[in-house]
Amino acid sequence: MDRVRHVAVSRRRGRAAGESTAGEIRSVALDLFYKHGFQATTLRHIASRVGIQVGSLYNHITSKGELLFDIMETVMQALLEDQGQVAQEPDVVERMRLLVYHHVRFHGERAKEVFIGNSELRSLNRQQRARIVALRHEYEQMFQKELEDGIRQGKFLRVDVQVTSFGILAMTTWVSSWYSARGRLSLEEIADIYSDMVLRGIWNPAAGQLQTHLRRVERDNAKRSLAAAGASK
Repeated sequence: MDRVRHVAVSRRRGRAAGESTAGEIRSVALDLFYKHGFQATTLRHIASRVGIQVGSLYNHITSKGELLFDIMETVMQALLEDQGQVAQEPDVVERMRLLVYHHVRFHGERAKEVFIGNSELRSLNRQQRARIVALRHEYEQMFQKELEDGIRQGKFLRVDVQVTSFGILAMTTWVSSWYSARGRLSLEEIADIYSDMVLRGIWNPAAGQLQTHLRRVERDNAKRSLAAAGASK
């Protein structure tokens, strides 16, 4: 029995060590792709930084291209997961505010991955590139859907939905190129500024005061939170 337990423990430790090495490989590759570019980074560079032989890399990855694809796909999946949480908000104006807020925060926090995603799409093979483009399209569609819903409800101006969504995404994505944690404003403050800027640009004055609407949404959400907390007791 002791021998069986020892073997099981050894296997668990082996899996944990393998996962740790795989994570380090990904982290090192991310840093090297960011600093030197995908084409200039070799598997030998990655292995040297991790402290293993080149051949040992293949215990964890299939190719350098697959490693790049994994980084880019993971970014898009994380963004879509954030969108899925935002979609639970019942108010269209608050959903748009949250979409912009989360987009800015994500791109400020994960600037290296964002840079690689924007600069290395050409380095993927055709199938990988099609997958990333499809995920990006799905992400863009959420912004367009909220614009359309807001226009339909009379909350947003009748803007060109596609052009406006592209403008919002381009403006907010660029945060990744200049944001610094040592800067004057926190990332949360910057995200608030961008959210406010976007909403002021698309808000329909015929719907009343934007700040009045947002305060009402905040009160409603607070009431729902209290009700949910009471129901769970």
